[in-house]
Amino acid sequence: MLSFYLSACALLAAFFAAGVMLGRGGAKKDYSLGGRKAGAAGVTGILLGSLVGGASTVGTVQMAYSYGMTTWWFALGGGIGCLLLALRFAVPLRRSRITTIADYLNASYGGGRCGRGIALAATAASSLGTFISICAQFLSCIALLRGVLPLSVPAAALVAALSIWGFVAFGGMKSFAKLGEAKIALLFVTLTACAAAALGWGGFAAMRQNLAFQPWLNPFGRGFVPELGYLASMIVGVFTTQIYIQSFAAAKNLHAARRGAFASALLMPPMGLLGTAVGLSVRARGIEIQPDRVLSWFIMDSFPPLIGGLLWGGVVITVVGCAAGLMLGIATNIAKNMIPRERLADYAARSQNKGPAAALAKAASSISETVLVAIMTAVAALIGIATTGSMILEWSFLSMGLRGAGSFIPFVLAVLKPGLLPPIWALASCCGGLAAMLAWAFARMPGDPLFAGLAVSAAFAAFGALFGKKYLAHHHERGARN
Repeated sequence: MLSFYLSACALLAAFFAAGVMLGRGGAKKDYSLGGRKAGAAGVTGILLGSLVGGASTVGTVQMAYSYGMTTWWFALGGGIGCLLLALRFAVPLRRSRITTIADYLNASYGGGRCGRGIALAATAASSLGTFISICAQFLSCIALLRGVLPLSVPAAALVAALSIWGFVAFGGMKSFAKLGEAKIALLFVTLTACAAAALGWGGFAAMRQNLAFQPWLNPFGRGFVPELGYLASMIVGVFTTQIYIQSFAAAKNLHAARRGAFASALLMPPMGLLGTAVGLSVRARGIEIQPDRVLSWFIMDSFPPLIGGLLWGGVVITVVGCAAGLMLGIATNIAKNMIPRERLADYAARSQNKGPAAALAKAASSISETVLVAIMTAVAALIGIATTGSMILEWSFLSMGLRGAGSFIPFVLAVLKPGLLPPIWALASCCGGLAAMLAWAFARMPGDPLFAGLAVSAAFAAFGALFGKKYLAHHHERGARN
């Protein structure tokens, strides 16, 4: 086992050192946008680097082992989301040169009180949903570490937290884009090797012989509506997650943004199938093991220690990099759209630095993305400790749906049909959709809460598009006559 640990540590150390070197120097804007120099491969690295993480590896194997082919909806939905972005959204988003979703919504709906309200609601929903996904990355990292090391849950969470914070603090978007390319290549090699080991030497025949079609090989094994909800949550989540949109802002040109999104759409679904094969093969062999540790066990059982350590290290890098990218997206969102820096700085100056309120205002006005990442890392680690062993993909589906329930439709209309939806109705669509999803979930109503949120959001948007414009035209006509 010594060679397993040595090879894993060597790979992890090499990636961390590369991140530090790539993150050195450059302007401050390089931290969140990489200087807008990412090529198509860099955009792919940012997109998949934050989309393919613990859910696509540890979580996919865990759910495949527990429920079967239903796990593929995560990767398939993510790929469809990236494809839709590439077909129609990557170019206008890159052309706008706007960094955050909230800024785009604010500008699209005329600024003012309604525009700022939409931006705030979208930021809050996106940040909360993304944070839930970060908690899923912590669950994955804890499972990976405890699968090969005799660590307690708090100790594993601490190691994960330090790794994630260090990746962001010493590199930011510049190193994330560069290492994202290498990370995705490494992950593809890792998953391909694992799937080959799972399907080889009679593995595929064992799955066909020992696993019934229902529920193991049926993609709708848990019902049509739940699986469709998983697919929808992934699509709307991809559209409304800050780091994914930020990848287009970091692109060096329109061509790079579009090609990067297309490449992500092609690469993600096969990754999901590879991970699914691993989970199903372990289930077919009748091995009883804690589901979130299946991937670690499989790697250690199927490969020589030296190779196994490299493969396991590649998965750890994937999880840490994904969490780092999501953290960076939330930090950018909060710092730019939820902290009134100028107002707080003005208050601190007028207060002449007297009293705790002025000191707090001064500190808040100068808070950086790095500090925000440190705070979120600590909170996510505590949540990971409290919920260890839970189903990782369930967290990811919830997070994706929460991000898009309210802001998906106003965002899509802002890109495809600018000016169609009056600002007040866009605000109603955004807040109504989010409120409906949360109310449906807390009331434990049947069906997926995301559908309730999207239905309410669409109803407000449709009403506003049909009658809001007529009201405004009538109002302007009356004003012209008067």
